[in-house]
Amino acid sequence: DQLNDLIKEAPWLDLLYDKSINSEYVNFCNNNKDCYLIFATNDSENCYYCSAMWGCKDTVECFQAFNCELCYGCLDVSSCYNCKYCKNCDNSSECIFCENCRGCKNCFGCVNLVGKEYYFMNEQLSKEDYETRIRNLKLDSYERVQEAREFFNKHRLKFPMRFAQVVNCENCTGDVIRNCKNSKETFDTNGAEDCKFVMLSDKPTKDCYDSHGLQGSELIYETVVAGVPATNITFSSYIWINAHNVQYSILCPGAQNCFGCVGLHKGKYCILNKQYSKEEYEKLVPKIIEHMQSTKEWGEFFPINLSPFDYNETIAQDYFPLTEDEVKKHGWRWRKKEKKEYQPSNYQIPDSLKDVSADICGKILGCKECSRNYKVIPKELQFYKNHNIPIPQTCSDCRIKILLNMRNPKRLWERECDKCASEIKTTYSPDRPEKVYCEECYLSDVY
Repeated sequence: DQLNDLIKEAPWLDLLYDKSINSEYVNFCNNNKDCYLIFATNDSENCYYCSAMWGCKDTVECFQAFNCELCYGCLDVSSCYNCKYCKNCDNSSECIFCENCRGCKNCFGCVNLVGKEYYFMNEQLSKEDYETRIRNLKLDSYERVQEAREFFNKHRLKFPMRFAQVVNCENCTGDVIRNCKNSKETFDTNGAEDCKFVMLSDKPTKDCYDSHGLQGSELIYETVVAGVPATNITFSSYIWINAHNVQYSILCPGAQNCFGCVGLHKGKYCILNKQYSKEEYEKLVPKIIEHMQSTKEWGEFFPINLSPFDYNETIAQDYFPLTEDEVKKHGWRWRKKEKKEYQPSNYQIPDSLKDVSADICGKILGCKECSRNYKVIPKELQFYKNHNIPIPQTCSDCRIKILLNMRNPKRLWERECDKCASEIKTTYSPDRPEKVYCEECYLSDVY
């Protein structure tokens, strides 16, 4: 109750971003330039409507991309150039609707290829025939892109899927992980050691458990966003920049030896934002913990009623979607639609990019999925024109949901390899339509 009172009284940062130039509408970002509506993204330039990006340039509407340039609508890609609608591709360029491709160039609708060029639906073509087929697809049309997407979603089921995206890892389970060791059920993680139930972590992370959003972190437990660096942080949110020994605190950069603090910058030996001496702090904290143990508050993350956000405006809705009735049944809050965000559209978006003029940037657009208003900014329009991409007819939130729905859930199932019947742990549930291979069978099939 005391912490809840403090949450309501203490000032909160409106957005979390640092060293960002001409990038006002971003959050959880660092060292970006000329970006718009990006989230959890670092070291990127001229990127729009993206999340979880590192070192990208001139990239639009992508999720989980590393060192990519001129990419659009891609998911879990790295070192890619001028790729569109690709998933799990690496070191590839000029590819469209490809999945699990490595070192490929000028490929369309391809799956599980390595080092190939001018392939169409996994078939080798001449340069001239390939370019003719691409022109005939008329991918400047929104409807044609949707048709191609639906066709590819069925086409990909003809090929085996790797049980998990695991690169250079030892004794690990999870998905989309790199350079990890002795880490279990970790996801979207690079450089973790001796960790479990960790998600979205980058740079060396060690001895962390049940946490989300880590960077250069050690000894972290039940915490959201901690690092650059941080050590010994428990039951807290947004604790970063040389933070150490912090418990049950929120938005406290640089805090050391703090308990139950909110919005405190570089605090030391503070409890509920009140300053104590080192001796007083070390004497009082054990008493607080003993009391919390008696009330069964100790050892658990913040209860949901302390969140300043409604359920459907957090990423919980992305990974555990609920209806308004289901949320209210739990006693949680639901954010109502704001009428000003749902005004009637005053512009009919042409199907073909060729028919779109610059005046679209001043129009009110309505999302075909949720009816929410959205806009096209001038730099975004120029990107579409340069790369022959049709104007999206859904808002940026719905477009990101499409990418999220293409990702496997953050959960592991035990099932058998569809080739050798060996036991595997994978994010493909047994009732999924894909053929799933273990590492050895997948590599032997692809290479």
